[in-house]
Amino acid sequence: MIRVSPTERGRGLPRAAAAWAAGVLAGLVALPVAASGRLPDRLATHWGGSGTPDSAMPLGAVVAFPALVWSVVLVVVALSVRWTGGRVPATATLLSVGVGLLGAQASIVRANLDRSDWHDAGGVGLGVVLTLAAAVAAAALGGHLVRGR
Repeated sequence: MIRVSPTERGRGLPRAAAAWAAGVLAGLVALPVAASGRLPDRLATHWGGSGTPDSAMPLGAVVAFPALVWSVVLVVVALSVRWTGGRVPATATLLSVGVGLLGAQASIVRANLDRSDWHDAGGVGLGVVLTLAAAVAAAALGGHLVRGR
């Protein structure tokens, strides 16, 4: 069995966080861009209580908005770790928010896929439920991984 010192283990976490951050950003951009030929000019981005779309954005905004949100989360988490050293909440936050944003982006793209107009977009109810469940599981996993170290 190979033994890894706590110092060596501690270096792996920032590298893993950087890889996760880059992967989430790439996914947020790639999902809508890859499907752009099969999406309407404006994409439904919000659904009302009845399950019908009630707000839309152009493709550029659908790409930029979650990427901007993710960038702000990364800065806040990095500052939080620097000031408090709280790796457990930082890891749980990065995993859960990343999963949540990717799930939301995938739900939006899927709902708009092969639709001629954003008003015709499909529902996102199941996608929202699955995304929330996955985000909670990711937060729990993040806390477990760091505490286990």
